[in-house]
Amino acid sequence: MASTIFWLTAAVRRRLLIATAASFAVPWLVGEFVKQFYQAGLHGDAVRAQLLIDFIVIGAIVFSLTMVLTVALGAWIHGVMKGPRHDGDPFPAGAKDCLHDD
Repeated sequence: MASTIFWLTAAVRRRLLIATAASFAVPWLVGEFVKQFYQAGLHGDAVRAQLLIDFIVIGAIVFSLTMVLTVALGAWIHGVMKGPRHDGDPFPAGAKDCLHDD
C-alpha cells in the first residue's frame, strides 16, 4: 500500500481532524457552560436538568460526528472518482479548433 493516500490530501485530512475535534469539544463546552445555571436551590430538580443537558450534548456529538463521517465519505468518493492522476488528456485530442455539436 502506498505511503500516501491519494484521495485524501493533507488539507482534507487536517480539516477532518479539526472538525472531529470540534465535534467533541464544542458541544461539551456549551453543555458544561449551560449546566452552571442549573444548581441545587436555584432549580427545582437540578440533577435531572443536568442529566437532560448531558443527553442533549451526547446527541449533538453523535450528530456532528455523523456529519464529519459523511463529509469524509464524500471526499473519499470524490478522490476515488478523480483517480491518482490529476491531469487529463488534452481535449479535443490535439485539435486546434473547438468542436461544436451544432
